[in-house]
Amino acid sequence: MGATHSSSRSAHGSSVHNSKYNTVPHARRKGRNSFSKDRLHSQTNTQQRQYLTPNNSGSALHTSNHLQPPSPCAYYGHPQYQQQQPGSYSPPSSNTSHTSSLHKAISRRRSSNQTVESMSSGHCSTLGSTPNSSMHDYSRHSGESDGHAQDDHEFRWLHGRRYHNTSSLYMLPNDTEEVDRLHLQHYIFKMILGGKNLHVPLSKETGRVIDLGCGPATWTMDMATEMTAVNFVGVDISPIYPTAIHPRNCCFYREDILRGVSQPDGCFDVAYQRNVAPGFTVEHWQQAINEAYRLLKPGGWFESVESDVSIQEAGPFTNMCYEYMRMSMASRNVDPSVVRTLDRMMVNAGFKDVQVKEYCVPLGEWGGKLGQLWKQNMVAILDTVKPHFVKTGRSSELQVTEMMHGMIKETQEVRAYQTIYVTFGRKPL
Repeated sequence: MGATHSSSRSAHGSSVHNSKYNTVPHARRKGRNSFSKDRLHSQTNTQQRQYLTPNNSGSALHTSNHLQPPSPCAYYGHPQYQQQQPGSYSPPSSNTSHTSSLHKAISRRRSSNQTVESMSSGHCSTLGSTPNSSMHDYSRHSGESDGHAQDDHEFRWLHGRRYHNTSSLYMLPNDTEEVDRLHLQHYIFKMILGGKNLHVPLSKETGRVIDLGCGPATWTMDMATEMTAVNFVGVDISPIYPTAIHPRNCCFYREDILRGVSQPDGCFDVAYQRNVAPGFTVEHWQQAINEAYRLLKPGGWFESVESDVSIQEAGPFTNMCYEYMRMSMASRNVDPSVVRTLDRMMVNAGFKDVQVKEYCVPLGEWGGKLGQLWKQNMVAILDTVKPHFVKTGRSSELQVTEMMHGMIKETQEVRAYQTIYVTFGRKPL
C-alpha cells in the first residue's frame, strides 16, 4: 500500500496544509504516480478525492459473466455485514445456506398471524416487538402479495421495457430487470464507499431517516437492518419499493419530491438521496435540496451521492458513449455536470459544514473486481438507454450497438474511471 500526497487549498487557491497518509492507491495514467487530493474550499465547504483500485488480495476476478444480485431479502442480518473493515466489504453470495434458511423463515412468518408495522402521527412505529431485538423482523401488510407496489395502468412500455407513466425526466425503466440492477448497484456503491452506507453522523440508538427517491429501497432496508432502533421512511414517485416484506422499522410512501413530501417540517435527523441526477433539471435540484432542508431537524444532516456521467482517461468509443449520454440528457434539460455544483446549491439552501468527497472508480478489468462490476453496471445502463441514443438521430440502432461493443472492448485496453460525488451538509441549530 503506497503513500500518497494530500494537499488542501482555500477558496482563493492558497495552500492551507500538506500531509502524507496512506490510502488506496490509484494510477490515473500509465507511468504516473498514484495520489489522493484533498482541497479545502472554505470554512463551510471541503472537498476530498479518493482513488480506488483492487486491494492486495486480488486483482483476480470472478470468472462468471452473469453476476446475479442477491434476492431483496437475502442480505438482512447476513454475517458478512457484521464488523466489516473499511475497504474490505464484498457483496454476499446469493448461493448460501443463509439465504435458503432466511427464505424458509420468511415463509413461516407469512403463515403466522404477525403484528404489522403501522404509521402513527407520521412516525414509523413497531407494534408487538421491541425495536432493539436481535432478530430482524419483517412486516407484511395484510392482503398484499409479495413483491413491489405495482399497478399496470401506472406504467408504459417502450422497446420491451417498462417505465413509469409520468412526465418525469428520469430516463431509466422501473421493471424487474432494472430493480435487479439497482440491487446490485447498491452493493457496488457499498464497495466503493469502503463498506459503509452513510458519511454523516447518525446515532444507532434513536433517530429518523428519510430516503428521498428510494427506488427499490435497497439502501433503506440495508440501513434499517443495521440500525434496528432507528426509523426509516422511503419515498419515491415510482412505487417499486417493497410493500409485502420489509424490516419493521421502515415504511414507504409514494411521493413526488418536487411537489413536496407529506411529512411535517423538521422531523428527520438525516435526509439521504442517491442517483436521482438523471431525472432532475438544475431548478429541480434546488427544489429537492430545499425540501430536504425543510424536512430536517435543526442540526440534521443531508447527504447526496451521485455519479458523474463523464468518463476520464477514456478511449474514443467510450467518449462517444458519453457524448450520446450528454446529448440525451441535454434534450430533456438535464445538466450532466450538475453533480459537481451540489455543494453550492446546499449552501444556497442554508446548509453549513458542507463537504464534498470524490471517489474515482475504475471502469473495466484493470480495476479488479470493482472495475469489472462497475463496467457491468455501466453496460446495463447504456443498453437500457440505447433507444434514447437512437432518438438523437445521429446514428442507427446498429451503429449505437457497435459503439457500445467498442466501448466494452476498449475498457480492457485503457484505464478509464468515473467519479462518485458524495456531498453532505448540516442544517444549522
